Amino acid sequence: MANRQGGSEWPRESQPRAASEPDHDEPPPIEWSDETPAPRAASGPQRPATADRSPPRPASAPPPSRSVSPPPAEARPRSASLPLVDPSGPPRAADGPPRAGSDAGLRAQAQAWTPGQKLEYLRTRNVGDCTRCKLSKTRTNIVFGVGDPNARVMFIGEAPGADEDRRGEPFVGAAGRRLTQWIERLGMKREQVYIANVLKCRPPGNRDPAAEEIEKCSPFLRAQVRAIRPAVIVALGRYAGMLLIGTDEDLKLAQMRNRRFTYDDAGAGLQIPLHVTYHPSYVIRREGELPPGQRNPADDTVMADLERALRVLRS
Repeated sequence: MANRQGGSEWPRESQPRAASEPDHDEPPPIEWSDETPAPRAASGPQRPATADRSPPRPASAPPPSRSVSPPPAEARPRSASLPLVDPSGPPRAADGPPRAGSDAGLRAQAQAWTPGQKLEYLRTRNVGDCTRCKLSKTRTNIVFGVGDPNARVMFIGEAPGADEDRRGEPFVGAAGRRLTQWIERLGMKREQVYIANVLKCRPPGNRDPAAEEIEKCSPFLRAQVRAIRPAVIVALGRYAGMLLIGTDEDLKLAQMRNRRFTYDDAGAGLQIPLHVTYHPSYVIRREGELPPGQRNPADDTVMADLERALRVLRS
């Protein structure tokens, strides 16, 4: 993707909207905290309760003893039928996402959901077949995220590329293979981390994200972070770094490297260590500019950044 190494200025039209500006015209994704009500999924009208047609009893006769029949299925609270899964893992595919009920009931239920259930609900009920921005007209697949919902390390890139758009999974092309190599050199497997992007759809021609696209899509990323609650976040590239740091300042990637920031989400009570390093695509491009056989210094730089980021797991 263009300018992922952070060499050029972030165009003004690509800066995230300030917190004081109007919110989305679409409902934001479900938030996993008590402060924010969850959106309701569309559902059919409830059937009105059936009137009691039994004949009236004489005034002198005592009321007969009878058991109370349960209400019809349509009248029962939907939250009562939320699927339960093993808390040690993601929900089973057959279960599907939890079903929506009232705002208060769903919010209360969500506190007990596993990270896997939360991500499944976010993907199917909130993101869905998203048409919130113009990227929906040019994408092939929505690229939501992949990995362990209980991961302690979360990698966040900028946006899907051509390979990711075809397969619907982040970091699967050359950049993905390089990221997998880095993860394995850290002594982990790709399946042990979670990988996502700021944007869920590929910008045409791998251009830089536009302001509207960041505005519409970044709440989904923040909801993913709330669901997973990783111990550390690694931002891959300048755009992801600036968004997650939450700064309006136009920073170069060199200004964000070799520093520890904090990803702050007060509404969810999250303060997560955040480190920024080069995007794999930039490292691969630099490699192509070197004489054959020469060691790539950018690759060594990234590994030093990642080792520094993972110290939080060992402390």
